Amino acid sequence: MRFELKKMFLRSINRRKCEFNNAKRNLNVRSLSTQSQCKVEENCDIEWKNAKPYPSIPGPSKLEIIKSFIPGGKFHKVNFLELANSVYKEYGPIVRFPGLFGNHDSVFIFDPKDIETVFRNEGPWPFRKGLSTSLHYRKTLRCDIFKTSAGLVNDQGETWFKLRSAVNPIMMKPKVVNAYIPEFDTVANEFVEKVRTLRDDRNEMPDDFQNELFKWALESISLIALEQRLGLLSNEGDAENQKIINAVKSNLSLSYELDIEPSIWKYYKTPKYQQLMASLDTMTNVSKKQIDRAIERLAKQTTRKSNREESVLEKILQINENYAMVMSLDMLSAGIHSTVAATAGLLYNLANNQRAQDKLRVEVMKILPDVEMPLTSESLSSLPYMRACLKESMRITPVFSGNFRGAGRDMVLQGYQIPIETNLLLGAGTIINNSDFVERADEFIPERFLKETQTGCPNSKDIHPFLLLPFGFGPRHCVGKRFAEMEIEILMMRFLRKYKVEWNHGPLKFARQMVILPASKLKYKVTSL
Repeated sequence: MRFELKKMFLRSINRRKCEFNNAKRNLNVRSLSTQSQCKVEENCDIEWKNAKPYPSIPGPSKLEIIKSFIPGGKFHKVNFLELANSVYKEYGPIVRFPGLFGNHDSVFIFDPKDIETVFRNEGPWPFRKGLSTSLHYRKTLRCDIFKTSAGLVNDQGETWFKLRSAVNPIMMKPKVVNAYIPEFDTVANEFVEKVRTLRDDRNEMPDDFQNELFKWALESISLIALEQRLGLLSNEGDAENQKIINAVKSNLSLSYELDIEPSIWKYYKTPKYQQLMASLDTMTNVSKKQIDRAIERLAKQTTRKSNREESVLEKILQINENYAMVMSLDMLSAGIHSTVAATAGLLYNLANNQRAQDKLRVEVMKILPDVEMPLTSESLSSLPYMRACLKESMRITPVFSGNFRGAGRDMVLQGYQIPIETNLLLGAGTIINNSDFVERADEFIPERFLKETQTGCPNSKDIHPFLLLPFGFGPRHCVGKRFAEMEIEILMMRFLRKYKVEWNHGPLKFARQMVILPASKLKYKVTSL
């Protein structure tokens, strides 16, 4: 008994010694960490004091901007990518656009190191400047729908964080995404069969083929947003749902005119403003009818196949019904234009590069030796060249000119002071096909994105990683990235398995819109294999 008490006493002393030593060690570590943090902050203060003041950042004056956008001006009727390229060539890697008519300044950033600095310092709740017109519509005119949230693009701070935290585990989970493969595959097969009937006597697509791509994209995303088909590929209910597509197209061009180009809509409700609000109303009202039906149908559903993964809509409904409404609306609007732009660009680049198209078809044929074979998550995981082609296509023909962010703290870029919350356009999409940053930038070389490249072939490892961000970076990167990539990959597999695609109409031209969609008629030549 005495021996046991002695052992317990010694154990207690040893434990207290350990606790004391650990506390001492932790105190030293915290002290070193604090010292290090203070040193970093001190260096930042010195850098800030030595930097040139914010107003001295090069760029056009307010008057020069207004003159540039009127008829005869250098920015009149140009798309956003052309605008960004123009200011980069004229002013260099950092450019300040002073705010006009109630808008704040915007600073264009064209150096990949600076882009990385901004992303690395955005914090857990990054600020992303949305479209003023969209925020106005959702929070002022239609707060009946957007009660708890204005959507992932428009929300900021804790409101954004709550919605993002709710949908991230759902939208980004591979098991959830892969559950849609059979349905996406069905839609892709139907679209590919429809292509056969769309060809003219020269095997070319019709003038409105881009609208057919919109139908495919909307039909696909409705499986996620509404848990149902809309019948767009078989012309069932085509007229009503075509209103969604027409509204999306209208929103893209009108938003550019009101949010990017100088506009007085905040002071006077211009005809363009009235058109945009009416278009947003059409988009909201038609979509809401479909979403209400889907929610009602799910509420009445008493049984579900035990082996079926719950849908995205079901999962979000269990968290918050208004979140489900807002996310479904965003998927039906924002979930189709960028997918169409990326798909149209990939078809165009493959049509102009038969070597790459043939090589990609070989990869597809290995996975689909029989054209009727179903696609699975396993088969989609074996597409290195497909993914390389998509990355290279989004480099050559980017979908966006860059990402919008607010400065997460006071920082110094290119020797200039950038105050916290300054609106920044991180123009990676503008310079990713520039020979200053990418070897053989104007050539379509998917091999640069493969793990093993041949001698003499450009390698993506030589490209600054913060130039290759078509879906953004950090906490605010595109939540639908996995779905978008899968939709495109499935369609391209089915398309290339049956057709050879060619292009005979000169360089593709792009529209003056928020998303860089083709303005050219997509008259691909499509020949059956």
